[in-house]
Amino acid sequence: MKVILLKFVKDLGREGDIIDVSDGFAVNSLFPKKLAKQATSDVINKQKMSQKSVELQSLKEKETALATLAILEGKTILFEEKLNEKGNLYHSLALRDIIRAIHEQYHVSTPNTFFKEKYSFKEKGKYTIEISAYNKVVKAVVLVEGK
Repeated sequence: MKVILLKFVKDLGREGDIIDVSDGFAVNSLFPKKLAKQATSDVINKQKMSQKSVELQSLKEKETALATLAILEGKTILFEEKLNEKGNLYHSLALRDIIRAIHEQYHVSTPNTFFKEKYSFKEKGKYTIEISAYNKVVKAVVLVEGK
């Protein structure tokens, strides 16, 4: 009997796989535990359509990420913050601040996963950061100036 796995099953396959199993195993083990359902032609077609949809979504996400990297390559992210008498910030600029500034200054979204390092800047200056996605790495500059 052909079944579609609804969850990962050890020694059988992962979610979405269409496999052949004995009728007894399917009826007595897989179906009651809701690990699989019978693979009728309708279900198989829906599964294929779903996989195509997921692949298209993944492709769109990749294109968007690479376009974002192209926009940010070599750009400067400017921060104008209050400094104490030693030239240090009153608070550190963390990754969330960098992400917010990128969105405000360049109107692109950069999730945390684009940054391999956890940046934190406490002094004025010019810092180089790396932003990466899908094996492409670009460098941008964070410029921290005093008001």
